[in-house]
Amino acid sequence: MKSVKIIKLAGTASIALSLMLTSSSLITIPAHAAAASTSQSKAAWSALDVKHKPYTNKGVVFIPLKEVSEQLQLQLTIPGKNELYINSPTQSVRMIIGNSRAVNAKGTALKLEAAPVVKKGVTYVPASLITKGFGIPLKYDSKSGLRTTFDSWSRYAYASKANMLFWVNRETGMLSMGKAGTTPTKVGILPVEDIDQVGLNAHRINSNTYVVDLSNYYGEPHIHEGRYRVLIQDKKILKLSKTNHTNFAGINYHPDQLSYKGNIAMMNGSTLELVHPMGKTVKTYDLAALTGVDDHFIVEAIERDFLLVRPYTKATLYIVEPTGKSAELIYPELLDEESIKAIEEMPPNEVGFIGDGLTYDGYAGGKLKLQYENPFLDIKKKLTYALPF
Repeated sequence: MKSVKIIKLAGTASIALSLMLTSSSLITIPAHAAAASTSQSKAAWSALDVKHKPYTNKGVVFIPLKEVSEQLQLQLTIPGKNELYINSPTQSVRMIIGNSRAVNAKGTALKLEAAPVVKKGVTYVPASLITKGFGIPLKYDSKSGLRTTFDSWSRYAYASKANMLFWVNRETGMLSMGKAGTTPTKVGILPVEDIDQVGLNAHRINSNTYVVDLSNYYGEPHIHEGRYRVLIQDKKILKLSKTNHTNFAGINYHPDQLSYKGNIAMMNGSTLELVHPMGKTVKTYDLAALTGVDDHFIVEAIERDFLLVRPYTKATLYIVEPTGKSAELIYPELLDEESIKAIEEMPPNEVGFIGDGLTYDGYAGGKLKLQYENPFLDIKKKLTYALPF
């Protein structure tokens, strides 16, 4: 089996391609090549910011594919040395360096004006590869540079795991997924409230089961966050969980732990469920009842002997007995009086509020390793905490 390399939005570039255009001055890809080209004259053209500039050769303009793909929300996968797939939420195109023909997911050949080339580690392709393959309008001139009417901000958030690719439509919440080289399948609409600034992360559980984590920042300013975890099997949603909070203080919250002993941790408000990959709930924790805190929670750690959870508003760590019998607040038993006073007196909605300042750093010999940091008191130190049960 070939190994597959994914080039993500913020990844390092090992390959970049350029689009070839058809004149040396102003060049617009022909209308028949772009699906939405009939309204191009009325559309707003915006420049694509690329480090490696397009160049012309025999009337064809080449552009760097990796940089262009990032801004057009196309995912690149590289199954072989000279082979790659360009993937969108609705299409995939396979191409080989040095070959002037590309093939889409339906097997339709796309004739290019020239073959892709590699120059100083940067791969360039003809413009028609993008317009014919994905219907994205492009035009180029030396003064204005490479431009498009594609509105990347309003379209998609995306992620990948190995050769499985995921997209969420920022306008509709539709989640799509598919292997590189195939047309993605619509999995379902995620009920994301006030969808705005969306981030996506994907995890592989087994060959046909995945977990997708979505974060949505919204409001003016963007201090509200919704976290969604989606359990997917055979491209169908088995289970979805959600938490919501308002982050006035700008706390850098930890992500929820993914799983424990093969069971997915799904945090739904104040209820934590450990869910088998087939969708059955194995264990449930009512964190509001255990802690006495009416809030949504983060599950930061799940170990054999305990769980660590944190309510969003007060941002203080609780240790939970693994069978769900009890929970204890950690910082009053661990920190000095001055630190405790600072934690309890500072309002959670004040900028700079840090919660208890405790970070979990491991577990050994019946003791938790924690780091405590309080910039207001100029304290940063490592601590240990013995299990209270």
